[in-house]
Amino acid sequence: MRNTDQDVLKYQKLYHWAHTVITSGVMNRMDKFPSETSLQKKFGYSRQTVRTALQKLEDEGLIIRVRGSGTYVAYEGRPSDEERPRIGLLLSYYSDYLFPRVYDGIESALREKGYDIEVAVTKNHLNAEALYLESMFQREVSGLIIEGTRSAFPNPNIRLYEEIRRRNIPTLFIHNHYANQTFDSVEMADAKAAYEITKILIENGHRKIGGIFKYDDMQGIERYKGYMQCLSDHGIRYDEDYVRWYSTKDMEEKLGKKGLMHIYRRTKECTAMVMYNDEVADYYMEFLEERGIRVPEDLSLVSFDDAELQQVDRIKVLSVIHPKYKLGRVTGRNLLRMIEDEQWQTRNYSYRFPVQLNDGNSVMKH
Repeated sequence: MRNTDQDVLKYQKLYHWAHTVITSGVMNRMDKFPSETSLQKKFGYSRQTVRTALQKLEDEGLIIRVRGSGTYVAYEGRPSDEERPRIGLLLSYYSDYLFPRVYDGIESALREKGYDIEVAVTKNHLNAEALYLESMFQREVSGLIIEGTRSAFPNPNIRLYEEIRRRNIPTLFIHNHYANQTFDSVEMADAKAAYEITKILIENGHRKIGGIFKYDDMQGIERYKGYMQCLSDHGIRYDEDYVRWYSTKDMEEKLGKKGLMHIYRRTKECTAMVMYNDEVADYYMEFLEERGIRVPEDLSLVSFDDAELQQVDRIKVLSVIHPKYKLGRVTGRNLLRMIEDEQWQTRNYSYRFPVQLNDGNSVMKH
């Protein structure tokens, strides 16, 4: 693909992300929009690519730039029809490369059946989760789709989840679930996926295999479990120094230059690494490239999500494919089935997607 084609693709991805965040109601009129610098850092795109996307958003009246103050959401939002039934969608994050396609899938399933969507974002704060759940009760939503907040830990908002059951509000979790709650969920098979990509490293002769995992979300714990189980099943010694952890709160610190240097020093004996997701892989590959460390010649990498982020041109990270749009659509459709089922609390509406890998070239025989 030529550089000009890549630039157009990046601009379109950034535009679509911003357009979805604004028109879905995640951000409201006069909310401050992320700066050029923060978007560059988040997506790894050039300033010109970011400016092109922002210009289109401004031309369409979705944002307004105020000299000396910053960029703000200008979109009024579509008028809500109080007669239409509503679904509450509670997310952990919106500044995620997966968000637009997952949301598109949910929206396509729900709107074709006449449902509006009320979106709220917790930013992984449990107090915000409680606040938004209570507001959803007041809005008398017909159903709830929830992405768990700090889902690796038992959830403390027990009374609110008991209230959901008491009110008989069909509820489906997406991407994760809570260990102390019994709601159904639509997720990737994270532990199995991690097992499979770790196995590929082992089959390519790697024995010193490290990993970077996220400890406050269930996906990170499940991926760690799969990695750990695969090492054990193949008789490979586990070394705790090879496994590095981060959380939502310390992500910028741990994945900054100093943090990545610390990770590299503790794992430099490794010939291969399992990354929590493609965003982490992207940070780490950039760090390695700056130091002349080549992927996969010097270090093999595997990851999750198949996000197609900006990476070293010649390398495509071998990654577990996140079903994105399909995951959203399955979630929306299953929730609709639950709404029509008076016995939803006694039936199973969970789904785990089969493991699929992309055609990445980031693994080399050792």
